[in-house]
Formats: sequence, structure tokens, C-alpha cells
Amino acid sequence: MKALAKILVIGKCFRLQPQDFNTTLNVVLVGFICTEVSNVTTGFVKKTLSPRRNTQLATSWNATIKCLTRSGRVEDARQLFDKMPQRNVFSWNAMIAGYFENQIVDNARELFDRMPERGVASWTAMIVGYSQNNKLEEARQMFDRMPYRDVASWNAMIAAYVEHGNLENACQLFDKMPEQNVISWTAMMKGYAQQGRIHDARHLFDKMPERDIVAWNAMIAGYIQNGRLEEARQLFDDVPKRNVISWTTIIAGCAQNGRGEEALKLFVRMQLSGIKPSQPTFTSVLSACATLEGLEQGKQSHAHIIKTGFDLDTYVASALITVYAKCGSIGNAWLIFDKISNRNVVTWTAMIAGYVQNGCAEDALKLFCHLKQSRLKPNQSTLTTVLNACTTLETLEQGKEIHENIIKLGFELDVYVANALITMYEKCGNIDDAYRVFDKMPEHNVVSWNAMIIGYAHHGHGKEALLLFEHMLRVGLMPDQITFIGVLSACSHAGLVEEGWQYFDSMKRLGFVPRAEHYVCMVDLLGRSGFLDEAEEFIRKLSFEPHVGVWKALLGACSIHANMEIARRAADRIFELEPQNSSGYVLLCNIYAAAGRWDDAAKIRLLMRDKGVKKNPGCSWIEIKNKVHVFLVGDRSHLQTDKICSMLDNLAN
Repeated sequence: MKALAKILVIGKCFRLQPQDFNTTLNVVLVGFICTEVSNVTTGFVKKTLSPRRNTQLATSWNATIKCLTRSGRVEDARQLFDKMPQRNVFSWNAMIAGYFENQIVDNARELFDRMPERGVASWTAMIVGYSQNNKLEEARQMFDRMPYRDVASWNAMIAAYVEHGNLENACQLFDKMPEQNVISWTAMMKGYAQQGRIHDARHLFDKMPERDIVAWNAMIAGYIQNGRLEEARQLFDDVPKRNVISWTTIIAGCAQNGRGEEALKLFVRMQLSGIKPSQPTFTSVLSACATLEGLEQGKQSHAHIIKTGFDLDTYVASALITVYAKCGSIGNAWLIFDKISNRNVVTWTAMIAGYVQNGCAEDALKLFCHLKQSRLKPNQSTLTTVLNACTTLETLEQGKEIHENIIKLGFELDVYVANALITMYEKCGNIDDAYRVFDKMPEHNVVSWNAMIIGYAHHGHGKEALLLFEHMLRVGLMPDQITFIGVLSACSHAGLVEEGWQYFDSMKRLGFVPRAEHYVCMVDLLGRSGFLDEAEEFIRKLSFEPHVGVWKALLGACSIHANMEIARRAADRIFELEPQNSSGYVLLCNIYAAAGRWDDAAKIRLLMRDKGVKKNPGCSWIEIKNKVHVFLVGDRSHLQTDKICSMLDNLAN
């Protein structure tokens, strides 16, 4: 009510005539409601909206209905609609659109059927609303029932088909259109691009009788969606008059395709051309900075964002958090997060992900607890990120708690969340629960199969992993390079040398070029099975400089089979490639010690000292009541060290 009092004072100050004041009051009041919608009661709105029955009054009521429905207050909006002293067609359309926006489809249809008169815009709004709520059949029925159709109606139905991937029906409608405009052509062009038919999209673009900037931008975006950044750049250079969307699209395309520096150069060109950046422009620029892990570029962009006032935008702020986190500046990321007053789930997720990326998994889990205490609900991205934190810490109990949250939120069957759950359970040593999650999934992508195959391999269930791989092939899903890492690792754990060679050869037949990880798996497979000479020969026949991991796999196999000669040769190569990494020295020293060659073991320790190589201290941890306790060799920093040592002494005695 204080706000209304201020409005009245403003009116008196300007000495408005009664009719002018009535109009201005309605306009200002609607602005107040839209900005303070969460604190405004419906009674306040109905009492204070002017009762005058004129066009301006209906406009104010209509705008207020839109504000209420967009904030989710649909019942309040309907009460207001029912109390309106005068309704026009825009009032009915606003309320119907509000129902559709809030997925209350039946009420939208009921209101449409009650309309005293329906214009073509009302019918078109129904088509759009049904499409937005994934009711394509109802949208088409509405289109077919229309007594009269204009070009906007045809375009709405075509856009609905395109949006739902039904390009064939979209094409049929496009060909039947009595009159096509630039919007019709652009919708079809988008449809072809979304289906990967980029040449057909370009053919339509070239045939267009006229092109506006929307058509140019859509074609550029289509090229980017299909991984054709060079063609997108060429077309961008040909655009007769670029707008902010043109620049943002090409900047985002470069950032998404790992060409961060090019994206930043384009941003500079954009500013020089006099085009002012928008919110999506800044998020794309910050994405480029994150890709480059360029802290200085990120700081410069941050300064520019502050000057333009976009630092208060939650999506821009979230992108800033991501940049600072990717660059290792987690303190700056937190400062931005802490300043945001109206955080959304994207902001929280960005900060949680930043903690995980910077090795602060415990802080990530604490922040997730704060998120749960707020009114916001985590989304799929939040849940996968926090599951990654559990995976990093190997905290099974906390992982199970988050799994319970996932079930309550209804995300258990989401493929990305389920994949993260499989990985979490597998990494925390619970392969049975990992498979239970996998088995419940209504659909699997290649990541799902990979997670389960690799999980079985890591837990020594090689045959189960290979059976799952064969099942994957039977359902017609194409494996990727990560799949074959899991398969070869499974062969290694199961000692299936012949099968391993077959899978390795089949990978090459499928067109995959083996990576370092695949060669490591093959050496591990041969070495574990006792074929050390063959493993060494396999390495020497490689047409490129072997990765250090290959030699480590061979050295590890030598420790199993106590082969000193090959162990020394493998260790020498490791020392050349990683002279300051202690793992090779320690493993060779242990091999010598196990064989009773104490002098040779002492020489390796002396070599480490001379080269200044320091062995990483041994580390172990245990999870008790959702807290991970970490212990290092010689470390007495734990608060209960004395009690722990006392208990160990008692057990020893």
C-alpha cells in the first residue's frame, strides 16, 4: 500500500487531470505489479485498478493478467479475469495463453470454447499453445477446424511440425500454402537444418524471394548446428546488415567449437561496428573465455559487463562464475555468487560445478545442502554435478541420499542423471546398485552402456562386461572409442588375450583410430597374461613415440611376473619421459625388493634423491556419518589423532 501512496503523490505532483491520472495510474500500477508480483495480492489489484470502462482500462487488466500468469499465479489471474468489468478479445487470449504457459491445457480449451467471438488470432494462439505443450495432434485438429486461415496460422502449424521434428507434414503444408512469406521459408529452412539436411536448407535459402535478417541468422545457426563453422563464417561475412543476433550467433558458434580466440576477436569487431551486446552475447563471450581458460580475458569481459549493467543478470553472473572456476579462481567465483540476490538454479549449479572442478567436492556438497533449503528445486545438471562430487570423494552414503532426492524430484529415469548415478555407485564400489540403476532406465545412450561396461571391468567382472557389450551391439547402438577402452580393459581383467586382439582389430575395422588408452589396455592385457616379450614387441612396433602410460602398464606387468630385465628397460623409458614422477621409481624399487635385490633397490632410492624426486605420501580415507576423514603417512592433523593412535595400540596389543 505504501507503493500505491507513492503513485498517488506522483499524480498530485504532476497536477494531472482526472482522466489523465486514471490512465497513468493504471499504467504505473501494472508496472508495479509486474516488478513486485510475488508480494502483491489479488485483492490489492482488483481494488486499485480504476473501474472506468474504456480501452485503456482493458489494456491494464490484460497486462496484469499476463504478469500474474507468467509468475505462476494462474488462479489469481483467473479471478481477475472473471471480475473484469469489460473484456475484449485480447483479454480472452491473454488468459488462454496463461493457461498454456502453465501447462493447464484443459482450462485453456474450456475458455476458448466459451469465447463470445473468436478471431483468427485466437485460433492461431490455440495452435501455438497445443504445440508448446507437445499436443501436436490437437494443434492440427484446431488448424483444420479454422473457418478462415491467414498466413500466420499456416506459419504457426508449420512451425509446430518443425519444432516436433515432423518435417514431412511441414513440407506438405508449406507446398499447400496459398501464400508464403519470409517467415514460412525461414521455418522450413530451420526444419531442414535441424534434421541434418543442411544442403536442402541452403537450397531453400537461395530460392527465397526475399530475405530478412531473421532468415540470414537462421541459416548461419543451421550451419553451426551441423558443425559447418566455415560456411557459417562465410555467410556471416555476406550478411548485408547484421544485428546483435547475427553477431551473437557466430560468436557462440566459435565458442562452442573450441575457437575461443576467434570468438573474442569477433566480439571486438562487434563493438567497433556500433552494435551493443545483449545478455546472450555476453554469455557466449564468457563461454569463449572459459574454453580458453583465459583469466585475463575473463576479467576484461567482466569489467565490460559491469559498465553495461549486465552483471546483475543471473545468467551472465552464472557464466562469470563458470569462467573464474575454469581458470582456477574459485575465490572470485564465490564473490560473484555471494553478491547475487536473486539466484536461480543455474547460478547454484555453476557454483557447485566450480567447486567440483577445483577439487573442493566437500564444499560442493555443503552448497547443495543450502540449495535444498532454499525454495529452488535442483535440475538435471545440478544433480549430475553433485553426483560427480560424491564420485570424487567416494562417499557412498551421501550418494545414496542424493539418489533418494532424485527419486523424490522425479529425475531417476532421466538418462543423464541415471548415467551419473551408475558412475557414482561403480566408483564407490557398489557395482550391484549401479546395474540396478542401469536396468531400470527406459532408454540408454552410449554413455550409459560405457559406464556400465567400464564399471564391470573395474570390478573384475570381465565376462559380464563383454556380455553387456554384445547386448549393446544387438540393440543396434554404435560403440565409441570409450566403449572399446572398457571392452579391452575387461579382456585384460578376464585374461582373454585372443578376444582382446579380436576387439582391437574390430575397432580399427569400424574406422576408429586407436588412442593411447587403447594401446595401454593391449599392453596391460598381454602383460597380465604373462606375454611380456610380446607386449614389449607390440610397443616397439608402434609407428609413433609411445605414451608413458604404455611403459607403465608394461612395468606393472613385470611386477606381477617378476621380470627384472624388461622391468629395467620399461623403467628407463619412464624416467626419460617423466623424470620427476615418483611412481616409476617406486614400482621398480619394489620389484627389486620383492626379488631380494636390495642393492639395486637402494640404487633406485639414491637415484630418486639425486634427481630430487619426492614420493607422494600414502593416503587413505574413511566415510563416517557423511563425512570423509583423510589420513596421510606421518600426518597428525586430525582432531582425534591421539584417540585413533591409542585405539590402534590397543588393537595391536
